[in-house]
Amino acid sequence: EKSFGGSGSDELYSLQETSDGGYILGGISDSPVSGNKTTADFGSFDYWVVKLDVNGNKQWEQVFGGTNSDYFSGLQQTIDGGYILGGFSDSGVSGNKASASFGGFDYWAIKLNASGDKLWEKSFGGDNDDWMNSLQKTADGGYTLGGYSISGMSGNKTNAGFGGYEYWVVKMDSSGDVVWEKSIADIDG
Repeated sequence: EKSFGGSGSDELYSLQETSDGGYILGGISDSPVSGNKTTADFGSFDYWVVKLDVNGNKQWEQVFGGTNSDYFSGLQQTIDGGYILGGFSDSGVSGNKASASFGGFDYWAIKLNASGDKLWEKSFGGDNDDWMNSLQKTADGGYTLGGYSISGMSGNKTNAGFGGYEYWVVKMDSSGDVVWEKSIADIDG
């Protein structure tokens, strides 16, 4: 058994076996460098990803976030041996977050290489809250992001929506560019 964490709150949300027989762990942390956490936090909660070898020894760890709250939802290993991470953030450009906020919480996806280095990141959202809670690789090498939204057509959200809470699905290509997006709601109630 292994424990990982610092002096603050560290919550595990995703654990997967990797193609090399090791494991990738993802969650949130507001711990500073302490305990056996060796990466600094940026403020409130950040994404925290830890890569383990087949024996559970830490190979690397990364923290991603801005000065506000960044909530991790999930991750998957990608066909190139890297990783796609996702969740939602109300941080603007700050910490090591380079994509702007559109207002409230936005979907926030990050692509890593096999060593945990960030290759790109993308934010998607409107001027209100958009909460991503599902992420999936697709057969064409892209990704789908799913969650719910109360944003209308604003920011980089091009669906007007139906008002109130609705499902919002974003399809990205392998570079993180939007292929399409759809809002889905029960307009009768």
